[in-house]
Amino acid sequence: MKRSISRIALVVAAGAMTALLPALPAAATDQTGCGDRTDFVKVWYDGGRTACFANAGVIARQLPDVSRITSGNNAVEMILGDQVRTMPKWSSIVDVEGLDATLYILQIR
Repeated sequence: MKRSISRIALVVAAGAMTALLPALPAAATDQTGCGDRTDFVKVWYDGGRTACFANAGVIARQLPDVSRITSGNNAVEMILGDQVRTMPKWSSIVDVEGLDATLYILQIR
């Protein structure tokens, strides 16, 4: 009897923990064609090349010599060079100092 009560308590506790833990977002950030859209995250790098990203999640890319980033309709966090940077929606970062930092990690929220 004592054993079955312990098992029931364990099952209830496990169920409660599962219900209380927030669901983790899927890491579904994709690189996509930029086209004429302005709502994607857009990165200018390596002397004029561009890359666009869509959907919430994290992507680890090493894009060298970043000169500009626009967030589009996305809140963004990133590791750019040796700094962690955040950007609200519809903002941009421009490298006016010629630092040529590498974009290592990009998270779209």
